[in-house]
Amino acid sequence: MMAALAQRWLPFLAWQRPTRATMWRDLMAGLTVSLLAIPQCMAYAQLCGVPAQYGLYGAFIPSIVGALFGSSALLSTGPVALTSLLTAASVGLVATPGTANFYAAVTLMALLSGLMQIGLGLARAGMLLSLLSHPVLVGFINAAAVVITLSQVPALLGITVPPGRSALADLWHLLTHLGQVHGPSAVLGLLAVQMLVVAKRAAPRLPGVLIMVATLTAVSWAIDFAGRGGKVVGVIPTGLPGLSMPTLDWPTLVALLPAALVVSLVSFTEAMSSCKLIALKTQTRWDENQELIGQGLAKVVAAFSQSMPVSGSFSRSALNLASNAVTAWSGIFAAGFVLLALLLLTPLLHHLPKPALAAMIIVAVANLVDVPAMRSAWATSRDDGVAALLTFGATLVFAPQIQNGILA
Repeated sequence: MMAALAQRWLPFLAWQRPTRATMWRDLMAGLTVSLLAIPQCMAYAQLCGVPAQYGLYGAFIPSIVGALFGSSALLSTGPVALTSLLTAASVGLVATPGTANFYAAVTLMALLSGLMQIGLGLARAGMLLSLLSHPVLVGFINAAAVVITLSQVPALLGITVPPGRSALADLWHLLTHLGQVHGPSAVLGLLAVQMLVVAKRAAPRLPGVLIMVATLTAVSWAIDFAGRGGKVVGVIPTGLPGLSMPTLDWPTLVALLPAALVVSLVSFTEAMSSCKLIALKTQTRWDENQELIGQGLAKVVAAFSQSMPVSGSFSRSALNLASNAVTAWSGIFAAGFVLLALLLLTPLLHHLPKPALAAMIIVAVANLVDVPAMRSAWATSRDDGVAALLTFGATLVFAPQIQNGILA
């Protein structure tokens, strides 16, 4: 009885006993996932509007907590695109991007959305969340992919766009200010996109993201990209993140509550899609309520370790699965390699061009676009099709406050 109760609250106690063979496979899978996670999480930090180290911190301690307390052994926890964009859009309403108040509000968002997920898990609401309207989510995710892409095109081309405007206004600004394109930024950005696309098609087993990052960082240093007016990642603090209490500003907290609920629901939906894929491929079971608790704890830990809201990553989880990982130790090992990067490699990332990060985001979110799902919703039921199209349109109209699209 006591053992069952302990395993209910501490699911890692029920892990299968590792062998030398499984540990080796998990170690190699963890290394492979970390090679994608390190540059990808830095890119998602840029999407969220916070310094690059916030993304790396999110791939460290929160990733370990997600592995320890989640129910899906191969789910990779850390910064993800959709949650990052939702956070940036929501926090931008209460704080000025690029300020200390903005960064504090981002960590507060991680705390609030995490506590909400834990509460939902304790209330056994996981099954109810799995019944969220599919057409609405399809419309929202497709529109969010468009918004994410448009938000990164200026960084890709080196154009400055006034913040806080609609996606359509940003698109118009881009089209009418093409003369302001920064040549070196556009060259490196478009080259990064091409390298990622070619690597994915021609050599999917190679770490294409890592190769692109290493190559363009060296090129950036060699041509003095920053000296030519290009934007680079800059100084990333070396070492572990400091543990601190998020700033509990009452007016900000109240203002963020509705958006925190949306972040918690959407991020769990993203994690849930990964859990379902893993369960199908590995013929294992997972528990919606335990995953809510695990992902919620990961968010709360992120709030106390200078990071941003995290979730289960579909791309990194799929890579973990494809790399023949066996147990949740693969996630622990991946976090360990991120720790090594924080301790040893951050000086090497100083010259990483931000257009390369924008390229990573654009190529990654291309996988979110699912036009056949929109068509399927319409073919299944006209009501479903209308719901998907209305959500798609509302999300674009409300952008950058895209959380209003799904609320509508």
